[in-house]
Amino acid sequence: MPSPPRPISPATRLPEAVTSLYLPPQFDHDDPAHLAEVMSRHNFATLYSQRDNAPFATHLPVLARREGEAWIIDAHVAKANPHWQALAAAPEALLVFQGPHTYVSPTQYRSDRRVPTWNYIAVHAQGPIEVTHDADEKLAILQSLIAHHEPEFASRWAVFEDTLQKPLLGGIVGLRMRVAHLEGKFKLNQHRLADDRAGLAKEYAAGDENRRELGYWMEKLGLWPAP
Repeated sequence: MPSPPRPISPATRLPEAVTSLYLPPQFDHDDPAHLAEVMSRHNFATLYSQRDNAPFATHLPVLARREGEAWIIDAHVAKANPHWQALAAAPEALLVFQGPHTYVSPTQYRSDRRVPTWNYIAVHAQGPIEVTHDADEKLAILQSLIAHHEPEFASRWAVFEDTLQKPLLGGIVGLRMRVAHLEGKFKLNQHRLADDRAGLAKEYAAGDENRRELGYWMEKLGLWPAP
């Protein structure tokens, strides 16, 4: 996991009118180290932009990193995917990182006057996308993804013959977002915590992967009710 990033400059926070999601104040979470952790754990993101005056999306693995004071997010798509051509013409885009999420039963509360809801964590990154066909830049993107997901494969990839590497690199297009605006939504029922019943931490710890990770964040943020 990358080193904890430095705080985001207030200058990168865009006016509320251009925010990319509904974000009530109690769910707005802008701690840069926490956003970095979510983007690293959940780096299979969704890239949205416009193509032919209509929304277009690509689901893809990405890697977020710091470059000086800036956030950079690298990715690649198949050359046959028309999204890169749309981005070359209209580079403004949105990347959505879907973190852990779970159904919340009314039985989670002490009160019997509650209704079901859904808790989740998500991070949105907005900014222009640069398209690259440079073989060295695309190779660097692939090497970074290999290092993140399967470091043991790096030695095998390194000895691939040029006759194999070159066609593979020729079949992809590199993408790089220079993030202009980063938003985190941590909807963890912060406005209902006083009504949570005791013992939930143990229940979440014994749940599925999503519930365990949400329990991790509840613990990390000090949101669990007192025993």
